[in-house]
Amino acid sequence: MSSPIKIGGHVIGEHVFIIAEVGSNHLGNLDMALKTLQAGAEAGVDAVKFQMFNPDQLVTRETPVYKHVPDNRFRTQKERFKHMALSRESFLQLARAAEDLGVQFLCTPFDRESAEFLDPLIDAYKIASGDSSNFALVDYAAAKGKPMIVSTGLCEQAEVDRLVERLPQERTVLLHCVGSYPTPDNQVNLALIPFYRKRYAIPIGYSDHTADILAPLAATALGAVVVEKHFILDRGLAAGDRDLSLVPAEMKRLVDEIRRLEAMWGTVPRRITPAEVYGRSNLRRSPYTLRTGHRGEVFGIEDILFLRPESPVAHSLERLTGSSSLRLLQDLDEEVLLTPENSEWVDVTHGSGEPLWKNI
Repeated sequence: MSSPIKIGGHVIGEHVFIIAEVGSNHLGNLDMALKTLQAGAEAGVDAVKFQMFNPDQLVTRETPVYKHVPDNRFRTQKERFKHMALSRESFLQLARAAEDLGVQFLCTPFDRESAEFLDPLIDAYKIASGDSSNFALVDYAAAKGKPMIVSTGLCEQAEVDRLVERLPQERTVLLHCVGSYPTPDNQVNLALIPFYRKRYAIPIGYSDHTADILAPLAATALGAVVVEKHFILDRGLAAGDRDLSLVPAEMKRLVDEIRRLEAMWGTVPRRITPAEVYGRSNLRRSPYTLRTGHRGEVFGIEDILFLRPESPVAHSLERLTGSSSLRLLQDLDEEVLLTPENSEWVDVTHGSGEPLWKNI
């Protein structure tokens, strides 16, 4: 068995690792980035993530501004990226601020130079969906020896298979993701979370692009060990991801609800919970005599009442079916608990016997 994946002080799988994805919702403003980082820490997330890119190595000169960008004032996407790009010094300040706030600093590199610069600042590499086929970048990041968090949006299944085969599986968390901004409900495809877990036998998480918190909560219930959700200080900002980002109060609610779901997860196999102890004895039943009976008389199921509460000294209801009866060892009145002291089995079928419906 491989060792658990650790990101900073977090062991993946011990609790849901919640990432507030700021991306470029800071609009290239360091002060706004720092405020967003602090708001994420106050909301209780485990990590706050940014994006580092060189526009000259990301998009062609004439690529139009992406269709989901609101209030666009740029001629090309490259111009917009140049406006949003933070300096190296800005990332150093963000990493220091995250450490001071006690929250994990993460940043997605979009090129090898960014990956190299970020290496001493981050405890895990995040690969964006758009780079899931960019094996040059994937390989470069993986060679650093740190945990890998890899999104799978925009992929065909065969591409996900090839990606996982290439990754260091003992230190990879694969994120189900849909590369649509925002993602409509009927395309979220959360069924991929248990599918990936069974197919790859590695930790599976979820990177969300829907407009609210329902999908991340459902992903948690399905076993996602990492949840990433876009985060913004104010949806009035002209940020490209604002329609799929949570504001601070919403992020805090998401964190709180995920922690509630973690408490609900429980363990297997089935056990009686402390909260069930009262109900087990008071809501389950035991066999009682329906009528008076004499010693030596045989009581079949038609002579027995099944009444609450359950008694630990009574005969088992699982054995008392149409194929078994009880012989009284003494005279009994009506509504007397049937126990091994006052009755014994006749024609016992071990276990519960064949259910009557099987004879229909």
